Amino acid sequence: MRPAMLLMVVLALCSIKVSASTARSAEPIPMILDSDFGSSTDDLFALMMLNHYIDDGLVDLKGVVVDREGEKNAGVVDIFNTYYGHPDIPIALERNGVKNPRCFIPYNGICDLKDAAGNPLFRRSVDTSSLPDGYKLYRRVLGEARDKSVVIVAIGFATTLAQLMESGADEYSPLDGVSLLDRKVKAIYIQSGRFESGDSLCGYNMRAASKQSAVFYDRLPASVDLVMSPSNIGDGMDYVPADVLADLSATGLNPIKAVYTNYTCDTGQRMWDTNCLVNAVLGDNEYNMSPRGWVKFVDKGEESLMLFKQDAKGNARYQLPGDSYFNQTKLMDIRRHTRITPNPAQYTIEAPQPQVTGAAAVEWAKPRVGQLVDKYMGSAGNKLDPDAVRAMLRPLGYVGLNAGDYKDVEQLLTDSIYTTMLRRAIRAGKRDVVIVTGPPASGKSTAVRALKLGGAGVVYDADLSQGDALERAIAIAKREGVEKVRVVLVYNDLMTCYANALNRGKSSYRFTGLDELVASFRGNVGRIEQIFLNYPDVEITPIDCSHNSGINKVSLGEARHWDFNVGDKQLTELFTTVLHQIDEGEVRSYEIPGVVGNVMSIGGMSEYNETLARALNVKVREYTDGQR
Repeated sequence: MRPAMLLMVVLALCSIKVSASTARSAEPIPMILDSDFGSSTDDLFALMMLNHYIDDGLVDLKGVVVDREGEKNAGVVDIFNTYYGHPDIPIALERNGVKNPRCFIPYNGICDLKDAAGNPLFRRSVDTSSLPDGYKLYRRVLGEARDKSVVIVAIGFATTLAQLMESGADEYSPLDGVSLLDRKVKAIYIQSGRFESGDSLCGYNMRAASKQSAVFYDRLPASVDLVMSPSNIGDGMDYVPADVLADLSATGLNPIKAVYTNYTCDTGQRMWDTNCLVNAVLGDNEYNMSPRGWVKFVDKGEESLMLFKQDAKGNARYQLPGDSYFNQTKLMDIRRHTRITPNPAQYTIEAPQPQVTGAAAVEWAKPRVGQLVDKYMGSAGNKLDPDAVRAMLRPLGYVGLNAGDYKDVEQLLTDSIYTTMLRRAIRAGKRDVVIVTGPPASGKSTAVRALKLGGAGVVYDADLSQGDALERAIAIAKREGVEKVRVVLVYNDLMTCYANALNRGKSSYRFTGLDELVASFRGNVGRIEQIFLNYPDVEITPIDCSHNSGINKVSLGEARHWDFNVGDKQLTELFTTVLHQIDEGEVRSYEIPGVVGNVMSIGGMSEYNETLARALNVKVREYTDGQR
């Protein structure tokens, strides 16, 4: 590098250091957060980030106003602030706001969660029943503040702000609410509006409290800088539950983790609210901004409008959408904050391991069961599928072809997840479970969709043919307090199940060995009679998918004639088909172990079929020996 260029680099680095030092030495921003906690999780990520900004010396949080009615919503804020080390931040609650607004995710139930000893799962610091009204906290904080110093981040309803504007002189200030805002507030960053071409709607928060929103926009002093974050800014920032829980995989106790594992958060949630906070703390350089102008709110209830008129002298601006790179940059910043934790887990579930199988995999999973259950619960909704459970074992070396190596650990985790899902459903008032069972690749998942079973408290989709697996699933549900159990029995013929399993394996590497397929069929012999004998109150729905001819409901009488017996003739057809497919290259060499499985373990074979089975076993050995 030439000397002149080196000097330029050194000077640039010095400039960066000076800038960073200057930023750290600046006074923290006096701020009030106003949010509708208790429905969407973007509020929670904003509060998490805000606690980190406090730690970084960027924000002096004067208070949090909860503008969604309900003490538990304020309790969520107390849990977060206590967890992140700021239990003394004042909290206030809206008590005369929007009545029964839509709740997308009722996560304020984390206030009621208990640990194994029956104690509250999260520490609390305040008595929510004694919290002041939101507008009173506004008046106290603003009354004590320097002129033009306070920044408000408003990411909920405008109800409390409207009450502040309509308030008169009190013990905190001789000024009325509008005058108090005019004198003390520097800027308001608000999640509202939608100013795309041809779209002047105002967004959910403003519609839900349209009358109060009209008061806010009509009376907002012109001296207060208004920065709006329209909903289309966050639309491209999709922080899916699986990513949230992956980012929290090294975390022990965490309130966001508790929300994502105890409630269904895969609801189309996007990171809308965080954009107001980031803009308020880090500045306009973080976003593309519109020119200045004036905003007018037109109250039409659900059809309310926000009209923006450009004017260089106006007090309002709004964020402009970015491209996919911009969205990912903002999302990764949120994820960086998520990974900051004061409560690390003792074990990790994401880091790749040297391949661990069998009993060793079970021992690996035992101390991590809680984390693995949490990870599954975050994106599973109400459906339990052992194939999806096994997918969590990829860090151990599971690749689909070697499912047999993970049967025991799969059972351990499936039982734990099933119990947790049942308890979550019951807490939500859903006391029913649908168990969909049948041979591998018979059409179970298709039946779940076609029969629209997703509304049940829990849907357990699995081959439960072996031993007393089905009876155990029913017994666990009843033990946990489930009131209605429905068993959907799915049938398909042996050769169609084999063909389906082969096609599925080619696309997903989830192969079913011949031994497993045959064992499943034989395990379903007499299944209906067993259910009637052991659980006469269980509703049985037989579904016939023979030859993939559709989802056909049949009577119990017809279902009793399903042929689950796999005799000598069926084995011959199955074995010769597989041998032919291997010889013709329809089953590729690396697929052979997964397709064939432990074929020599199949009982009841004739001498001829044993010869065919040995030939299949040779094919397996030829491939495995070639890999050594």
